[in-house]
Parts: sequence; C-alpha cells; structure tokens
Amino acid sequence: MSSYNLNEIGINGSYGIPISEYGKFNNGFLISSTELTCGSVYSAYEPNQCSSNESKTDFSLVSSVVENSLNDSTYPSDGRLNNLTLNLATPLGDLNYYKLDLKHDSYYPISENLTAKVGANFGFIDSYNNKDTPFYKKYFAGGASSIRGFEQNSLGPKYPDGSVKGGEVSYLFSSSLISPITFIDDSNNMRIGAFVEMGSVHESISNIDSNDLRASAGLGFSWKTPIGPIGVHLAKPL
Repeated sequence: MSSYNLNEIGINGSYGIPISEYGKFNNGFLISSTELTCGSVYSAYEPNQCSSNESKTDFSLVSSVVENSLNDSTYPSDGRLNNLTLNLATPLGDLNYYKLDLKHDSYYPISENLTAKVGANFGFIDSYNNKDTPFYKKYFAGGASSIRGFEQNSLGPKYPDGSVKGGEVSYLFSSSLISPITFIDDSNNMRIGAFVEMGSVHESISNIDSNDLRASAGLGFSWKTPIGPIGVHLAKPL
C-alpha cells in the first residue's frame, strides 16, 4: 500500500535524568543502516531518494524533556503529560534532517465517573546540507491513530496521481469525555467516551492553509484485555 519497503538494522540507547518530581530529561542516540526499495509511486515522484540501492546510514542524537503527572498509566483521570522531543540526524550519517515533536495531554476529573481530556500534537521535520527530507519520516494523518472518521493516512499533501505524499508540518487537537461503563460489573478495564478531533498535515511551513483543516466527532469504546488493548470507534467527518 505504501509503495516502498524499508530494511533497517541498527542500535539505539538512551539515559534519563530526573529533573523534578514529575519531570525527566532524556538523551540518546540511534545508529542504523537502511535499505530503501521503492515501488512505482515513489520511484516516479522521489527519484533522488529512490535512484540508489545502496544502504544509507542514520546517526541521530535524540533528546527529550518529559513531564508526567498522570494518576494512572492506562486510564488516567487527573494530571498531565508533556513530551518535547528533538531528533537530529548528524552529518556523520547519510541522512541530514532534524525533527521536533511536541505532545500534550491533560485530564480533568469532572465527577466520580466522568473525565475530560484535552490533547494536542505538533510535529515539524526539515533537512539541511542540501539533502532531501526522507519521505518515509514525514507526517501522515487520518485514521485510528490521529483523526478518526477518515481513511488511514488520507489527509495532507498528495502526489499528482492522488497517492499520499506526507508533509513536513503536522498539528492535531482533540477533546473528549471519558467514563467507565458503570452498568457492567468488573469493568475497570473498559471505557466509553465521546470525542472531537481536528488537525492537518502540510507539505511545509510556507504551505500552511487553514482550508486544509479537517475535523471529526464520534464515540469510542476501549478495553484492555489480557491479550492486548481493543478499541472500537464510530466517527463522522465534520
């Protein structure tokens, strides 16, 4: 579906230093070698990145600042989570790019069985040294992991043939009301909720256009089962 294949091998590591009761500063690295095989779409529209079959190395430094005061790791009802991450692919490798990601989630208890959640994600990636930004590291939106109610990775820039291109700028906002299922016994691992989500992906900062903003609203059910989490969502694009 993506019309490209990645074969990557490498190593990464990180070290975290507490800086407050809820905060931590992380520093790490990534060293990897990636073989990229392009299908027809990317061979046509990304010839500079697809023309060589040689492996490319990525030598990245990764730093992040995390604040986590959530009162529960699975279904929090109070607290906040902030995460600022900077990824710099250094000139020691073949890929030269930098990536900034900011994530925020806040939970507010409204009553014993009702919690309000507000979230936001911002992402930016760009390259330097006259290198191309790796298209497989760009941002995509739409689907269960971002704006529900839209096809998976369907939002944002497109190639001339309509294939998804990905973008260098992404912003997503969400708000929801979450509640346990009080009419079911032993439902501590289940939640239902209503949500509104909006956001967009843009090819670059200079191409940001408010007309590209998309939004959806819907209902959701989540269940943490012994074999893993299950989520069912009904959403309608607005």
